[in-house]
Order: sequence, then structure tokens, then C-alpha cells
Amino acid sequence: MKRKINNIKILRIIHTLDPVHGGPQNAIIDNSLSLIKNGISVDILTSDIKKYYFKKIKNLRIINKGPSLNNYGLNFKLFYWLFKNKKKYNFILIHGIWSFYTLIARVLLRKRYFVFIHGQLDPFFNLNIIKRIKKQIYWFFIERGNLIASKSLLLTSDLEKKLITKTYVNTNDLKMTVINYGIEKPTFNKKRVLEVFYKKFPKLKNKKFLLFLGRFHEKKGCDVLIKALKKIKDKKILINILLAGPDSKYKDYLKSLVKKLKLNNEIFWSDIISKDLKWGAITASRGMVLSSHGENFGVSLAESLSCGKPVLSTYKVNIYPKILEYKSGLISKDTINDFEKILLEFNNFDHIKLKKYSKNAVKCFNNNFSLNSQNNKLAIYLKKQNNINKYY
Repeated sequence: MKRKINNIKILRIIHTLDPVHGGPQNAIIDNSLSLIKNGISVDILTSDIKKYYFKKIKNLRIINKGPSLNNYGLNFKLFYWLFKNKKKYNFILIHGIWSFYTLIARVLLRKRYFVFIHGQLDPFFNLNIIKRIKKQIYWFFIERGNLIASKSLLLTSDLEKKLITKTYVNTNDLKMTVINYGIEKPTFNKKRVLEVFYKKFPKLKNKKFLLFLGRFHEKKGCDVLIKALKKIKDKKILINILLAGPDSKYKDYLKSLVKKLKLNNEIFWSDIISKDLKWGAITASRGMVLSSHGENFGVSLAESLSCGKPVLSTYKVNIYPKILEYKSGLISKDTINDFEKILLEFNNFDHIKLKKYSKNAVKCFNNNFSLNSQNNKLAIYLKKQNNINKYY
């Protein structure tokens, strides 16, 4: 019997929506809102606790079935809910690998689900030998089969697709589809967000500074940034940086490094910032820095570009070709000496050059990372897949 499917309804599964966990958590809401504007209904299923509050958003349902029994998503409540409700959805999008969610999808949703890798196969993770061996074993026996059973992996750039073929596990026979990723263009009152920011950080009111915004993890290369600043200070040049993100052991290490290198007057710290405070920080800054050793996308860079702020990053960030193409920032190798060079180059920008890069930043964002009804390739792709399966 053939049944016509008129509307597309998708379910996204992600371990947590807590923004302290970084880019995917911050971008999934924007991405879902863009899909909704394209006529696609979206629910999000998490292992957050039932009363966990993210924010209430019209037409977007968030279903919390946590907590899970461990950090890998072992969650019988979520499994049971998905078993009962799976037929309500045309497609399911799994966010992340190395967890029980892809295994659950393989058991319950064969060939009805897609998987976002979110940089978890980045060659950077090849450096930790013990973790690499554990993942290679799990990949061979379980995870590779989970991904083969999916309709496709969803990747955010051609460069990500290229890097996956060179990673530490065998990715042959996996179907891969490149779709765009990004955020909705922010709307805010500039005067208001600056007032909020300077109230929180009065010492930065009359200072030019660069901003780091994200998780503190070895992969982000913040130690490279700090050591580059030390070399610059030794040349009697002072550059101020605001480092904002949640607490971690790596953040504690960075603070001790700053103290050791006597950079306490140049580097300012914050915990995670969001909403008006975040947009105020970006607006007040001169630009965004991300000296990363490996980055699937770089949500903070897209946020900076959306506000007309140039970015300073590395060739290990997969969106770097667009940044170079639009001359919306500076890119270097992920080494101390090379990152020092672009910090110095950017510091020497005069008003005219900075204004030019600012205009380029907005253009780069609008043409590549702004989610709207015209350029949302994920929406286009899902509709195409739905048409293929329209009758069965």
C-alpha cells in the first residue's frame, strides 16, 4: 500500500543542550529554527534532566529524558520513548558519535537516520594513543556498523569530508553528504548589549581587545595563543585578550600559564557568556581568535563574522578557505610563531583596513554561514530525501 507523506517531521537527538558543551549545542537551536521556517517540523530529544531549562521557543519542542546512566548516553528512558514514538518522524538526526545514540538508532531506525559527526573524527584525536586504540576497537566492532546503517553522514564542509578519509579509522563505504551549517543572523540593540558588557567588564571599556569564546580544551590551542602573546609582549607590544568559557582542568592550566608568563594585565577571564552579554562582548571586541588544532566548523567564528568582526584562526579550522576567500580574517598554522605573526599583523591594521575587513566579514557570513530559507542546504536535502521516499 502506498501512503503519501505531505509534511516532513524530524527528530534531532543530542546528549545535552547545555551550552557549556560548545558549538553543536549553541547552533542546533538556530539550525532547527531555520528548518521550521522551511516548513519542516522539528523536535529535539536529549538526555538532560526533565526540568532542565534551555529556553522556550515557539514551534520547537524539546523532550528531556535524562539523566543517562553515563556520559556515553546509556539511557533506557530515552530508548523506550524513541521506540514508542519513532513512527511519528520521517527522519531522525543523531548529533555526535562514540555514544549509545548511534547504536540505538541502528537497532530502532535502520536507514531512517542521519548522523552529524561534529568533528569527532578529526585527525587531532589521533594524538592520544590510548584513546585512539580504544576508539579503533569500538569502531571496528560497533560504530562503523552504526554509521553504515544510517542514510548518510552529514558534514559541514568539503574539507571535513576530505579529512575524514585521512583519519584514524577506516571510513570506506560510509555515505557522506556535505550540507551547510551556521547560525541565524543575530538581532540585538547594539547600545543595550554594550551597556550589559561594560557593566560586567568595566576594565575593558577603554581597551582594544580580542575575544576567545568557547570551551577550554586542548584542541582549542589556547596555550598557543597565550605563548604567542608572551613573545609579543617581549617586543614591548601589548595586546589584550578576553578568554570566555566554562571552567575545566585545561582552563586551570591556562590560568597558571598566564601567571607564570606574567600576562595577568593583558589577559582577562570570564566563565561562559550568552545572550546580550555574548553579543556585547563580540560587538566591543576588535575581532575573534581561535588558535585551534582542529575544528569542524567554529560557531564562534560565524558569530563574530555576523557582527562584522574579523577572525584570526588556523588552517586546522575547516571554514578557513571561506575566511581567506572573502578576506574576512587572517589564517596561520597552529604554531606559536605563526600565530604570533597574524596577531602582530592584525594589531597593525589601521582604521581603513579594519573597516574593509569588517565589511568583508559580514559578506562572508551572509553568503556562507547565515541560515535562511534561501540557502539552507539541510532543508533542501531533507525535502529531496522525503520526495524519494514519498510513496512506499
